[in-house]
Amino acid sequence: MEAGPAPRDVADTTDGDERATPSTVEDLFSALRDLTEDTSDAETHEEVRDVKQLLAEAHDRGLIDSGVRDLDVRDAAEAFVGSVIFASPLLVEDGIFDIAEHLFEFTIAGVPVFLIANTFFVVFMTYALLEWTGRNKEETRTLFGVVPIRVFMTLTVSFVVAAALMTVWGRVGGWGSPIEALARINVIWTVGSLGAALGDILSDGDPVPVAILDAPAQDGPRKRTEAVGTTLTVDRPEDVRNIPEDVRSMNDGALVEALREGFDDLESVVDDTAGQLEVTRLREETIQATIDDVFGDRIQKYTSRDIAEGFVGSIFFSIPFLVEDGVFDVAEFFLSFRVGVFPIYFLVNTAFVLVMILSLVYWAGPQKVTVSRPIFGFIPRRLVGTALVSFLTAAALMTMWGRVGNWQDPVVALARISVVWTVASFGAALGDILPGESSGADINDDLAALGDLAGDEDAER
Repeated sequence: MEAGPAPRDVADTTDGDERATPSTVEDLFSALRDLTEDTSDAETHEEVRDVKQLLAEAHDRGLIDSGVRDLDVRDAAEAFVGSVIFASPLLVEDGIFDIAEHLFEFTIAGVPVFLIANTFFVVFMTYALLEWTGRNKEETRTLFGVVPIRVFMTLTVSFVVAAALMTVWGRVGGWGSPIEALARINVIWTVGSLGAALGDILSDGDPVPVAILDAPAQDGPRKRTEAVGTTLTVDRPEDVRNIPEDVRSMNDGALVEALREGFDDLESVVDDTAGQLEVTRLREETIQATIDDVFGDRIQKYTSRDIAEGFVGSIFFSIPFLVEDGVFDVAEFFLSFRVGVFPIYFLVNTAFVLVMILSLVYWAGPQKVTVSRPIFGFIPRRLVGTALVSFLTAAALMTMWGRVGNWQDPVVALARISVVWTVASFGAALGDILPGESSGADINDDLAALGDLAGDEDAER
């Protein structure tokens, strides 16, 4: 267990910290293919074949991740189950009627603004959960070459499930008012889409497309994604597809050790220094990939992807509280005891939230997280980011769903938001750290790049 963000963690975490970056199985196959393109040495080709067979087996067992994911019927079934599980508890909550009434009654020029805003929010949330959280993976199918078909499937399945359940359970008034019925379904759809997305992505045992494992790489990684209706058709070579029985019978530990020995044997038959260095790099990345998959990895960077993961996590935890009228009672209690003008319980709860985020992320969480590039030299960026993202998410949802009385009393509105913020912050922290360290540049580097770009534009004027 971590002892907290000790000073040595800050000092030891530098931009130059070098460790092997775990590769996907496609990256490893591509690099091995490149290694044999310029040589006709039979021994080298044989060693590469042996390593490829070990990599294919490690990939099939889930020890090495793939960089792509395909969509099949099982994904739709998982989305269906997830949406049912998440939507069902809210079907008996009368709070959905109040929220739905707020969604379709607040109009501008006859347009139900909040209903449309909530619809866009559901689409954005689903896309963020499926495409932004965790590590990068390419989709093999897209709609019109742009929209991942997985996102469209998840939204469609969750909406159909919400509409069917609300109709069968008599929660739409017999569709006497279609706009009111759609507003009620929209509320349930918000939760159902979250469950559908999680039901799909959390079931990680789906067969991953192996078509591109030995495909030509001249088009680059982004060219792997095909428009809907087309599939990647390059198969594994025969020598990789037929994995020997002695490899299949290895336990995971023996397989990882065999991979290490296989790369050692390959390095010994490669003649040139550059090739040997490449084999060494591939060995380190392979071992790192297997270690990360089993044990997780140390989290150092704070990226825009971490912010997106925190956003999704805060939604996941806060939505069940949005329909509970008990939030109003708790908020009223927060404001009931004051010393002067200061609501003591409200302030204590705020401090409690910050301490819980700090504890969950750095001390008692499931990942080893180190403080990197703190604000003013001592304030952890992840603490500030998690608190802000979860608070803004809670405030936006409470406002859009009409749970803050249209901000007629800002103090009461903030108290109600703080109740939901409490649980949203837990979700944001877990959503950030559970997937491990995210890919992409550190957010400080992104901000610095934006500053440099703005400075260059000002200089040109």
